[in-house]
Amino acid sequence: MRLLVALLLISLAACSSNEKKEQQDLGPKSLDGIDEEISLSQQWRHQVGIGMGKAYARLQPAISGDDIYVASANGLVEALTLQSGATVWSTNLDTEITAAIAVHGSKGFVATANGDVIALNINDGSEAWRKNIKAEVLSVPVIQGDALALQTVDGKLHVLDVSNGNSRWSYDSNLPNLSLRGTSQPIFHGGSVIAGFASGKVVGLNAKNGMVLWQERIGIPAGRSELERLVDVDGRLLVKDDTLFVAGYQGHVMAIDLRNGKTMWKREASSYHGPLNGLGNIYLVSDDDHILAVDDQSTNDVWLQADLEGRQLSEPVLFANHIAVTDFEGYIHLVKQLDGTIVGRDQLVRPPISWVRTGSYGMKHPSRLFDYDDGIRTSLLARDDFLVAISNSGYLSVFKLDK
Repeated sequence: MRLLVALLLISLAACSSNEKKEQQDLGPKSLDGIDEEISLSQQWRHQVGIGMGKAYARLQPAISGDDIYVASANGLVEALTLQSGATVWSTNLDTEITAAIAVHGSKGFVATANGDVIALNINDGSEAWRKNIKAEVLSVPVIQGDALALQTVDGKLHVLDVSNGNSRWSYDSNLPNLSLRGTSQPIFHGGSVIAGFASGKVVGLNAKNGMVLWQERIGIPAGRSELERLVDVDGRLLVKDDTLFVAGYQGHVMAIDLRNGKTMWKREASSYHGPLNGLGNIYLVSDDDHILAVDDQSTNDVWLQADLEGRQLSEPVLFANHIAVTDFEGYIHLVKQLDGTIVGRDQLVRPPISWVRTGSYGMKHPSRLFDYDDGIRTSLLARDDFLVAISNSGYLSVFKLDK
């Protein structure tokens, strides 16, 4: 009888645990109808190589002048006119690109899985120089003046000379045993370089020599397992005046005074992405895909948008006084800054992939070069009335705000 009771209790506990797990893991929310207040019209579309590839890259387009620059994981880099999508030039670097694309002056910069940083002449796509830094790069390089900064997956920050790629200095953050796939993008501010690392730290360094000026922890590892102790700063670092806003996974969203490196305020948060600032609020996409607004002075909650829960949202951008995000099904969502209402939506839909003839019998098969993932993990690119989206499979679309 005791054995029977024990088995019954175990069975009930297992059922309860399974029910709880099912309640917690309901998958992404389906999309409800919205009252549309803002709409987009597609201007043109273009397939960029094979897209993001299998390395979970987020190859970011860049706009400079009247052109847009895009890259694909298989080494293809292209310049297209922003207005029409006409090809200005196209080049194949014959290597796996994992970070793209930064444009500064007359050059564009990409980086690769084997640690090559490549500078291209943006007038024709020819290679200007190539430098190997011995580790994979996943975030877009950033440039200020004659200095180029980028982070590698081994936890290092490198600063190179823009003109030739020669190394100026590097900083090692001591990579933890477990981290998220990706790195934050460093930023320049005044005479310093600021970077967030998988250790949960944000560090300010002297831009000339790499000397540490200050450091703050965004998250402190806690828990028994490596997964529970995982803290990481993977998203955008945001500077407004002399204040740095930063968020981390299983950590905090914080405001740091860049004049002395001291924390002004912080509150618990967990996000893969960086914050936005507007209308006196900080906007953040949490790790469960809630979009929240908090007052950037008091840190009080302003609003919460939970209708996109579980939809694998991209890093948010500001567009036409709205917050714009994408999801795993290729939808673009436009959210009001004032109250978090979703007031605009469009979808990036790729046309059917061309079929190619293969095999000894001339049978038709779909091309195996392309990824069929139409989700969007690369953040949107906004400029004036234009909104640029590129899917994981490399389908690029340029939208324009309807007026």
